[in-house]
Amino acid sequence: MRTDSQLFAAVRALPHMTITKAEGEYRVTFRIASIALADRGRHDTAWHRAHAEKVSYYTDCRLDAHGTAKELSAHFERIIASAAELEAGK
Repeated sequence: MRTDSQLFAAVRALPHMTITKAEGEYRVTFRIASIALADRGRHDTAWHRAHAEKVSYYTDCRLDAHGTAKELSAHFERIIASAAELEAGK
């Protein structure tokens, strides 16, 4: 990624991921809506926001931010698939 715009577009194109930047640091985390989806109504919006912060990844490197976002997105996809399999088996 050469620019922040390219990085932000690439991360936001990934399922479940979002990115912000403040004071030279990138913050990669799951979208609140994705956390709510996986949570399945057990917690409120405040919990979802707190959880998003709890699992956030901070870095000052664009490549690190992008690589981590790809890994987290794939991990989240596996979690959602496993939950769907469990639900189907009930």
